[in-house]
Amino acid sequence: MKMPSKLILAGLTVVSTASGADLMVPGDAPSIQEAVNMAVDGDRVLVAPGVWNGWVNFRGRTITLESTDGPEATTIDATGFPTAVVIATGEGPSTTLRGFTLTGGNGGIDIEGVSCGGGLFIKQTSPIIDQCIITGNAAFIGGGVSVFEGSPVFTTVLVSGNTAELDGGGFRIHHFSYPSIMDCVITQNECGVFGGGIAYGNDSNGLIENCDISANSAGIRGGGIAKTCDCSNSSLTDTSLCLNIPDHILGTWNDQGGNELCPVCSSDVTADGMVSVDDILAIVSAWGGCVCVEDINGDSVVSTDDLLIVLADWGTCDGGD
Repeated sequence: MKMPSKLILAGLTVVSTASGADLMVPGDAPSIQEAVNMAVDGDRVLVAPGVWNGWVNFRGRTITLESTDGPEATTIDATGFPTAVVIATGEGPSTTLRGFTLTGGNGGIDIEGVSCGGGLFIKQTSPIIDQCIITGNAAFIGGGVSVFEGSPVFTTVLVSGNTAELDGGGFRIHHFSYPSIMDCVITQNECGVFGGGIAYGNDSNGLIENCDISANSAGIRGGGIAKTCDCSNSSLTDTSLCLNIPDHILGTWNDQGGNELCPVCSSDVTADGMVSVDDILAIVSAWGGCVCVEDINGDSVVSTDDLLIVLADWGTCDGGD
């Protein structure tokens, strides 16, 4: 299996440079949010190891917020709050979040009547998210991360164990958003409908490069990635997709080379280990326009084409990694 060239390591020490002042937590402020409130554009907020409870809002400041000892040692725990980190007030593109575990978000930010982004919520800005772990969060869409009208850059980020009731267990990228996701691991995220790992919607796309997208699950389609909008395609390069359920990708995408998609047994729509008459009956029951597991070839229509695929794969299901 192809793996990213950079991996998050225990004991990672974060090192960066900043042109403004350094504010230390807890030295200069007792909490991360109080230090952010004190900061001005160009400053760096440096956070000591530990579990920091509550959520953090950048409040429009173009700053660097980073830990001194990396994500394994430094956690922002949003338990009791909607999300762990909010970057949604017009922060500049050099805004950086580096070296934290984000966890405990269970409500997300309310946008258009639904909760978005249990771990990280980004709106109308394009920050850098570097060397972070986003895990154990939930929302209606975008259990781990929600990107709304933004083009952030994610580098060396682990997004794991997040859930969404609807779309985007790991990421929900929506409303004209075009992020770059590079050297990341997206694994064991779940959603109820589309895009266990990543869900694109509302005229959004982006770049996925040198990532491992594995063991994610969706209730209907797109266990790894789902594109549920009539928009341009996301581009994948040097990326591995394996063990996603019920399939790796829903919708079209740009294959830029170097990608590895492990076999899946999409013909076994009943998931009983056999491609048989039960799968034919399931397809007939779902006949017509449908974005569903019975639409094996992903053209949004359950038709004779899907039946022919079942017949060609008849017998024991031998998909998987």
